[in-house]
Amino acid sequence: MNISFSYEKKGIIGLAGHIGVCHVHSHSGFVQEDGAGFAVLGEIFRQAAPVDLRVAKIEVVAEQGKITITLEGGGSGTAVARSGITPAEVALMQSALGKSALCPQTVATTIFGRVHGQGVLEIPATFTTALARAVVTTFLSNHPEKFLFFEEDTPESCGCFLGTVLQVAEVPVSALLSVNAGLGGLGPNEDCEGNVPIGNKGRMMQILGMETLPTIIVEAKAYVPFWKDAIRETTLIVRANEEHDNTVVGECLTAAANTLGYPVYLPPGPYPRAPGSLQQATREIAQRVIALGKRLAEAGSCGEKNTIAGELATLVKYDLGGVVFMSDAVNDIVAHGGLLPGTAAVLSSAVSTAYASHHQIPLLGDEDLTMYVRTIVEAIKMLHRRLPEAGEQLRKRAMDAERLAVLARYALPGPG
Repeated sequence: MNISFSYEKKGIIGLAGHIGVCHVHSHSGFVQEDGAGFAVLGEIFRQAAPVDLRVAKIEVVAEQGKITITLEGGGSGTAVARSGITPAEVALMQSALGKSALCPQTVATTIFGRVHGQGVLEIPATFTTALARAVVTTFLSNHPEKFLFFEEDTPESCGCFLGTVLQVAEVPVSALLSVNAGLGGLGPNEDCEGNVPIGNKGRMMQILGMETLPTIIVEAKAYVPFWKDAIRETTLIVRANEEHDNTVVGECLTAAANTLGYPVYLPPGPYPRAPGSLQQATREIAQRVIALGKRLAEAGSCGEKNTIAGELATLVKYDLGGVVFMSDAVNDIVAHGGLLPGTAAVLSSAVSTAYASHHQIPLLGDEDLTMYVRTIVEAIKMLHRRLPEAGEQLRKRAMDAERLAVLARYALPGPG
């Protein structure tokens, strides 16, 4: 696909993708494989830096909740769950031996049956985190001179970042892969998703010049009930808010999908910036938790108490996933996709109702990665020709230093 390491220190186009570890569910039946961006960036990195990402060894310190995964390519990743690990869970993990770690959430879903964030299923989340970190360290250990690496420094996070400059279709591209994971197997911690320049991710973006680059952000494979009438097969989704984001990047992604013959859908009014909306949603769910607590305090019968417990579990497993993944004030600026204003558009994919009914949780396959990667490469060619337009829009909509400081102030401890 004509992808290699670049001799340039900075790209002229940006590319970002992440895994929000076990950010699987939200309200209204929304469900996703939130590691698509990670897997697509990993596949693109692998074009420039061939490495063996098959799982070679899984080591568990059960009483400590500690999982260490080593890949055939030599990298290893470790993560720790708050709870201990049962022998049955250890046995399940061993079934990942020989599998590719490129799609960590899909691997975890296939071996554990399902995954959840919000502390509901800590072991699959911890396993997913260890897999993702093993992929990162495998690239880094085999090509240390080509990659930049930083640990994530937002509170309660065990994520990390891997960046480089690639030559994609003869265009220098600053590419950044993020692992966004909460400590203890709690699931997603996504203040640093997309191209949000917070803390160590901001430092890496500065080195790569990404704060001022038109950028493609690669996102999840999802089932979105609101789109069900428009989605009949797995379909690429392109989103860029007309007021806040880089619509030139979005137009290039759409044109690329059309050129290649892939189905593509543009949802109306994507990523609106509605200050206070995530905070309000959090408060509404909190009120539902309080109401359940009050009902439980007054419940006397076993059946009634179990019914309330079931309602609370459903709330935590599903709806809470839509509010805990990001800080309120960060969301006000970058929306759910982590789009730094003026810079980016998002490429994701959506599945049909029939697919979601059968699989329950979307899975990533080779055909998904091929569709994403081919579309991105074609879009980069088109965006290269339209860089003056994209750059002009970026300059008009870019955040000033004061607003950028707000991101750090809310997402990092201390003054920023």
